[in-house]
Amino acid sequence: MKHTGTTLKQEIADFVRGVWLRPPTAQQVAALCWRRAGEGHEVLLVTTRGRGQWMVPKGWPKMDTPDSDMAGVEAYEEAGVRGSVKPEPVGSFHFEKRIGPGTVMECEATVYALEVSRLEPEFPESGQREVKWFSPGEAAAKVASPELSALLTRFKP
Repeated sequence: MKHTGTTLKQEIADFVRGVWLRPPTAQQVAALCWRRAGEGHEVLLVTTRGRGQWMVPKGWPKMDTPDSDMAGVEAYEEAGVRGSVKPEPVGSFHFEKRIGPGTVMECEATVYALEVSRLEPEFPESGQREVKWFSPGEAAAKVASPELSALLTRFKP
């Protein structure tokens, strides 16, 4: 072990303090919205309202609603998506959610695949977000989260 000028006791105390003082990770649900396209598929991304970054539709879970169903609700509210959502998650990713000026919250989103059957022209957040189809590779390059990028790349319907 390399000596850094601190004792093992100090290093352990610093580690424990970091674990105990770290805020909990908030849980969200997300929809990986996809449709068949030629020999493959496309995925739908939406822009975030605050910074206009590309992202999958996501939001907060509700106690009385299955997470997969809530992912479908978020997909409708943020992108006008209607379709069939699978009840089993296809993965998850971490991201930082801005909750105020200079304040961020660590989040983990559990992702559910949703095969899109139609897009409604009007939906609760229309006019607040851009909605666009991408190839999986294009979508992976557009999102900020490396974990989400990897999930978009490896997803197979």
